[in-house]
Amino acid sequence: MALNLERLSGVDRSSRKEQRRCLRGLHDDCYEEYNFYGSIHRSRRKHGLNYRISQGHKQWITYIMGTGVPLLNEYKLEFFTKRLPQTILGGLKLRIGYEAPVYVYINQVVLFVVPFLLAGIFTLLVQLDTIKDYIAVYTFGSLMTAYVLLVQLISHIIQASQSADLPMMRKKKNLLSEEDEVDFISCCDAETLKFVIPPKKYKLNVLIHALVAGPLCGLGLLYLLPTTLNNLYDNNTGATVVLFILGWLAVLVAQYPLTTAAPPETATYRTTDIFEISALMRSFYVLVFITFDLFHRYYSDSFLLTNQVLHVIFVFLPVFWTFGVLAPIDSFFLYALEQVHVFLFGGSFMASDVRLLVMVTLSTCVFLGAYFFQVSLGTIILCSMAGYLLSTDLGGLGSQLLGLITRNRVSASKTDVQEVDKEHSGKRFLWKWGILEVVYHVIMLAAVGVVAGLLNKNSGDFSGDSWKIVGYSIVGVCVLEKIVRDLQGVFIVFGLWRNMLFPKTVNSRRLFDGRKLWLTPLGIMRRGLVNWVGPFLMLSYLSIMVTSTSPTSVSLRDHLDVATGVWYIFGTVRAFRWIWQSTVHALLELSVVHIILVTMDTNTTVIKWGVPILAMLTSLCRDRLYQLSNKLYFYITLLISSWTDKKQRRGSSVPIIVVSVLLFPLIFGVIAIASALSVPLLPLFTLPLVLFSFPRHLRSWPEDVGGSANSCPDTNFYRQLAPELSKAFASGFASGSIGEASPGNHYLVRFQDRLIWVMILERGSSYCTINIKGLELQETSCHTVEAARIDDIFESAFEVPESLCCIGRPNEFPLHCLTPLDAYSLQAYSDARNVLTGIIDSKGSTDETMKAFLKSLVWVLLKYVNKIKMKTTKDKKGEKFDKELSFIAQNEKHELKEINANSSNIKPVQQRNTALQPLVPDFTRDTRSPTPPPVVNKKQNKMASSWGSLDSFTDSIFSDDGLTSKKKPSKPPAALKPIPARNKSPEIEDLFDELDIGLPAYDVTKPKPTPQKFSGAKSFGNAIYKPQTNLAGSPDFKSPYSSQLSLPKDWRELPLDNSQVSRLMNKFPADWYKFVLKTLDWSCEDQSKEKVLQDVTGDDSLRNCYAQLTMACYSIFEGQGYSGPSFLYKCYMGEVSINAMWDWLGEHTVLQNLVKKAFRYGFKLMMDQMLLGEMNSDLEWQEALEEYDNEWYIGLEKDPEWTSAVLASTPNLFSMGHNNTQNTYNSRTLTLQSLDVSIGRLNPEVVRGQWANLALELLYMTNDDEERYSIQAHPVILRNLTVQAADPPLGYPIYSSKPISVPLI
Repeated sequence: MALNLERLSGVDRSSRKEQRRCLRGLHDDCYEEYNFYGSIHRSRRKHGLNYRISQGHKQWITYIMGTGVPLLNEYKLEFFTKRLPQTILGGLKLRIGYEAPVYVYINQVVLFVVPFLLAGIFTLLVQLDTIKDYIAVYTFGSLMTAYVLLVQLISHIIQASQSADLPMMRKKKNLLSEEDEVDFISCCDAETLKFVIPPKKYKLNVLIHALVAGPLCGLGLLYLLPTTLNNLYDNNTGATVVLFILGWLAVLVAQYPLTTAAPPETATYRTTDIFEISALMRSFYVLVFITFDLFHRYYSDSFLLTNQVLHVIFVFLPVFWTFGVLAPIDSFFLYALEQVHVFLFGGSFMASDVRLLVMVTLSTCVFLGAYFFQVSLGTIILCSMAGYLLSTDLGGLGSQLLGLITRNRVSASKTDVQEVDKEHSGKRFLWKWGILEVVYHVIMLAAVGVVAGLLNKNSGDFSGDSWKIVGYSIVGVCVLEKIVRDLQGVFIVFGLWRNMLFPKTVNSRRLFDGRKLWLTPLGIMRRGLVNWVGPFLMLSYLSIMVTSTSPTSVSLRDHLDVATGVWYIFGTVRAFRWIWQSTVHALLELSVVHIILVTMDTNTTVIKWGVPILAMLTSLCRDRLYQLSNKLYFYITLLISSWTDKKQRRGSSVPIIVVSVLLFPLIFGVIAIASALSVPLLPLFTLPLVLFSFPRHLRSWPEDVGGSANSCPDTNFYRQLAPELSKAFASGFASGSIGEASPGNHYLVRFQDRLIWVMILERGSSYCTINIKGLELQETSCHTVEAARIDDIFESAFEVPESLCCIGRPNEFPLHCLTPLDAYSLQAYSDARNVLTGIIDSKGSTDETMKAFLKSLVWVLLKYVNKIKMKTTKDKKGEKFDKELSFIAQNEKHELKEINANSSNIKPVQQRNTALQPLVPDFTRDTRSPTPPPVVNKKQNKMASSWGSLDSFTDSIFSDDGLTSKKKPSKPPAALKPIPARNKSPEIEDLFDELDIGLPAYDVTKPKPTPQKFSGAKSFGNAIYKPQTNLAGSPDFKSPYSSQLSLPKDWRELPLDNSQVSRLMNKFPADWYKFVLKTLDWSCEDQSKEKVLQDVTGDDSLRNCYAQLTMACYSIFEGQGYSGPSFLYKCYMGEVSINAMWDWLGEHTVLQNLVKKAFRYGFKLMMDQMLLGEMNSDLEWQEALEEYDNEWYIGLEKDPEWTSAVLASTPNLFSMGHNNTQNTYNSRTLTLQSLDVSIGRLNPEVVRGQWANLALELLYMTNDDEERYSIQAHPVILRNLTVQAADPPLGYPIYSSKPISVPLI
């Protein structure tokens, strides 16, 4: 709809629909009409109507675009206020946003209240002892199942019956109505029922939701019976009434989505609810609460307090659903599996959901085996060996095996295959599973089993202080590892002080590498501590401490009750695996456990729990304390930066700061709860207003890692860099210079104008799995602001004045979410963009380009034909060798059959049809089928009659090279008559193909076939250009070796007149042609190279062939009649004006590509001569062209070959472009060289919190405004980059890798 902003103020207040539309249009259009600074930069026409901006609207738009950017614009705010009541009431649409009949609201309220009315009746009957409670439960549950089925059935029947009878006008959408506006006719109209009772996407879900509604309401009746509540709260009438009313409200809110459809949830995990799981979410949590009540009924002593507390929490379920605290079902289960896998089984967060499910299943099997082992020694050996085995990269092994199985079945993208192959090529030990890796793990597994078994069996023979010695050794290794790790990084003391041992600068590669070499022993020491010394020390400690009175006959849980025994076995399984899965954290946790055991009294309950349970609790506390510190840091950073950064100040900043200080205990409680539950801290609109989000797994996003990205041409740079970067991270994690590889950590890599986001997905014994994301190359102002701050941080960390090198200095950005760690040198592309003004428009640039084009074309043609000929010759020799081997094998088989026949006692039979024919080698046999020859013209007859011998016959320039034409089948030669060697030449066969002479005989009585037209003839207007110039010139080559350079058959006839080519022949570089011949490969010839070159160089026929083809191609550009920058640019791009020769080249794509390649070579040579000086000798031309062939790709960025060249790490790439805005021509040169990259670690809770807010804004509020507040630049928390790094569709990285396993040895 056309928008007139002036009429906004004159809209009648009664016309609310029109006003909303104008406000919506104002929001949607204001950003298009205003630039970043809020001023008008152009006026536009929308749908053919002019509009003007009034002063009031200018002020309003300035408010939007300035520091007062709204959190939600007017339209989204109205949308949010319509959605929120639906979320609170479970889907009731009481605020539609437009005028609707009363019956629409009445229908919804009736559907909502009916379950409560029925429940009230059954509650009254139970309370009056008319029926038993279990009878009421079954009856009410059955009625609710039938109720849901009946409602859906009625709605489906009415909609199906009326949809076919509606007139066409009724089916059409009102163009002037809102997108979600419905035209209601009656209370039972199909449109009304579709609005009130939306149909289920799958009919099966109608049955499933009905079956869930029955138990939900039936057990809910039992859960909220006044009798039940009175028994729980000692007949407290007030508590009973309140819990009964509010409790039934929670049940109704949970049941209504089963009857109709799922409401919009603030806790949205996936962008689309494909299987309609969201409708079951609320019912699931209600049933969880009811389950504890059922436990209480059977175990009244154990669950009384729990049931009382849960009944109180139950009435707050609608509040939890509204604030998005309770997770969707799929997210909850993935979160629960991760927590169980990590803190009960000692595993790691996994890189995919499939890996997680498989590893939890295997870990459960290990737990069951350990629990039912009746001998403690067997339990220890099983836990130790399984712990090591499960901590290895089994996920990577599964992916590798799956890739091998499906490689030939699934058509995966070539780039992915190339990426994986390149990723593993040239890398070291443990990059992928192989024989050496299997041997290493088998040796380690055997050593683990032997050490654990021997120490546990003989644990009673050790002295009383032996375990203390081992424990103190663990403490020492923990401290030493921490010191060694921190001394290799740029900052020490929790990132607050600059390390004086770190190189003072990264700009001088020699000084940097020299200082880093001093730190290398520290890295080697840490490798030994983390991979072998530390794990075996902890293995020894656990084997001694976790034992029974008799390891060979008594179970570990022999002296424990059932509950304690279960937790003890969980702790044992976890401890023996955790020492390998996360060695650094295990060192710290066992050090704390050992200190507790040494310092506390042995009679305390804590000591009686034993090492396994203590280690499990210590690990949980350590993880939650880490999260608490990171979340608290996140909140304080947000609070302080909301005032210190002027661009982040809002009118609400001061009130928020004051309230935050006054209510800090409450806020700290929210942060503590979020940390205890391991859920992201949710800052609303990234303001210092925090809540805790719903539980989700550590990866935060439901899609597979690397499953999607917003690919563009720049994606290839990240794809090329990913293997190199993974090597750098492998080295950094192994030595400790970039810290410990903990799952959930995020790293930012900066080099030149590019930013790379790296996330740790999982961690195990000697490996970790990472995901690499490439961000866009500073396309927005917000991106640029945050990238500039990142550059400042890295420069401040890595560049230190000489005077401060000895003592270091404090971190200048202590409250920033990014902490610099280390710098590496990687092989990556440097990107240079230059304006060609002064070069491409200089005098003589066109002439120099055309001169270089001629030489380049001769070079390219000769090199190409020679290369293909050499390859063909080698292939034919190989085929001949294979045929000889086949003949020998057949001959031996023939002799063997004769021997068997002679030695047989069976009576010989008639040999008429079964006699063995003598075998003759068919080295030169061809499968030529008899085809009638085409009509031969007089010229061809004359040429055919002039051939006097097979020598001239063979050396004809018409000899085919097999490049572009297919071999015709031929009749096999006679079996008994030997074939002369000269007849084996492929040139003879090609001659027969062209002239169709020889065998088989042709029946002249048959009608003559219609002669075929030459494929190169093309129609141009009314005239047909037929091939005029035959490149044969002379029918015979003077040199027998010239056939190695004979042109393909399709290139020999040109759509040009002889005169058109003859006038250009004087420009052909004959001397350069002879020079290039000397550079070709003549190794397949029997004669010496000098002899071959002398014959070929003197062959005028061959030279004429190349001269005519070269000058014919030259005429394409020479005949354009233009010069200057525009001409060169268009020719470089391949945008040549249509002419006969260029159109003919279009049918011969190989030759056309060679011509394009030669012209681009010529253009680049012209540039080089303009910048570096003219080339005066053929050797200089040869050197330049050889460099282009071997180390350059010169073409267009949009070509597939450009992508292939980048992925193949071609040393140099060159392209040309045009800036339409500035009307300038520019070049882009990519050079593969060693570039310094800086690596920093991000606060993980800052990332998770912003991603949680992003999901809330986009998936629930649909606040996708590109200029919204929560996406604006924030130099402290890197808000814009963090949003960009989220997985699509919410984020927009241009590259995302599959999980990459990185070795840590």
